[in-house]
Amino acid sequence: MINEDAKARQKLVEAASHKEFEFDYLRNALCFNGEVIHLTPHESDILRVLLNHRARPILLGTLIQRVYGVNEPDQAAASIRVAIHNLRKKIQVTGMTIKAQPRLGYEIDAAMIPELNRRIYDQILLVLNRTLAAGERDISAHLQAALNIAEVRREKWATAPLH
Repeated sequence: MINEDAKARQKLVEAASHKEFEFDYLRNALCFNGEVIHLTPHESDILRVLLNHRARPILLGTLIQRVYGVNEPDQAAASIRVAIHNLRKKIQVTGMTIKAQPRLGYEIDAAMIPELNRRIYDQILLVLNRTLAAGERDISAHLQAALNIAEVRREKWATAPLH
């Protein structure tokens, strides 16, 4: 008799037949190149925070606050460090890396994930359209420049071979 957890994992594996990157926070899993990488709930929380703050470091104290909220345990910093150590191993196949920057915190480099970088392009485009509609010409010009850079990088990432 297969238990419910095994059935849920099997459904996740069947759903991960695509060749893209997908982070399923609710199921604590990453799908990458048709493979499922299972995460602990703690690792999933940390990855979510790091991905939401990608391209800039997040202080350990801020990471602890975002992961634990008001229920921060005494050993929160050690727990985060251990989980990041394990998470680094698990996400290595995706090309993502988590860097520890002294006095700045942790930063994730997700440059090898075109799907994530396409979302950045989409977000810039959305904000650009809003600023154009609001008549904010100066801001629109800067956003257009950022959009052009994002598009060039996205095209590079989309054509670059994955490691």
